Amino acid sequence: MKILICDKLDPTALEQLKTMGTCIDISTVENKREELLTQIVDSDLVFIRSASTIDKEVINAAKNLKVIARCGVGLDNVDIPEATKKGIHVTNSPEANIISVAELTVGLIIAAARNIIQGNNALKSKGWDRAALTGIELHGKTLGFVGFGRVARLVAERMHSFGMNIIFYDPYVELSTEKELKKELDELLEQADVVSLHVIKNEETRNLISKEKLALMKQDSIIINTSRGGVIDESEVYKLVEEGKLFSAGLDVYENEPPEYTAALTESETITLPHLGASTREAQLKAGSDTVKNVKSILDGDTSSSVNVRDF
Repeated sequence: MKILICDKLDPTALEQLKTMGTCIDISTVENKREELLTQIVDSDLVFIRSASTIDKEVINAAKNLKVIARCGVGLDNVDIPEATKKGIHVTNSPEANIISVAELTVGLIIAAARNIIQGNNALKSKGWDRAALTGIELHGKTLGFVGFGRVARLVAERMHSFGMNIIFYDPYVELSTEKELKKELDELLEQADVVSLHVIKNEETRNLISKEKLALMKQDSIIINTSRGGVIDESEVYKLVEEGKLFSAGLDVYENEPPEYTAALTESETITLPHLGASTREAQLKAGSDTVKNVKSILDGDTSSSVNVRDF
């Protein structure tokens, strides 16, 4: 069995894969797209993370492919309808990185509210202007979630301990919970002191938080995105932070990754991270191991972890 590995995987997962067949690792190849199209032709399994795309062209080039394995949550880089047409199973590891992403989200909220990154940079540049780094207390403020799935709920649990009031917008969650109130999107943006995005990327969510939606946010509010790039107008975020409409912002994901290093990005006070949500040892191990386990089960006839099996 030929196993194509397109992105860096945890060493434990790699060792597990080597017991299943011949592994071809193209994660560090310079012209990866070209190599992917060549190697996919006779591959039985392909393993990816967020840096590789398995689209219609790749799927049509594959002759033996049985499973597309995404080590992580998001599947917007896999053409699932095309894979289904070809009878190819698609699986992922939706639980693997939720704690790591939730913890990073909490970190970004705190860092944005207290100017932690700016303070670090200022001191290392021999600056001591504490007044310029005056922050905002989170206690008593309102935290609004756009999308209230697994990660958002973990963040909410943690931020309740800060004394924050929690509201959320999610068309797939029918009612308010005991501690969190459901709102419409515009209402949430107008009321929240901190907005945190937790949505998948699809046609419904593309540019969901547009320039017009960002204009609804409160003066000196904060916005955080650790979900998917392309669901928010990044350039408008930089602009609003620069103008002082937003107190701060934290972005871990971008429409294009890596993003274009424009002056708007590099000179912005917005906290910008290189997609670190799942970048913990624990999340990497779990994502790799969970996905390998799913693939083995599918090959053994248990397709419960296949996201598209019902459409075959």
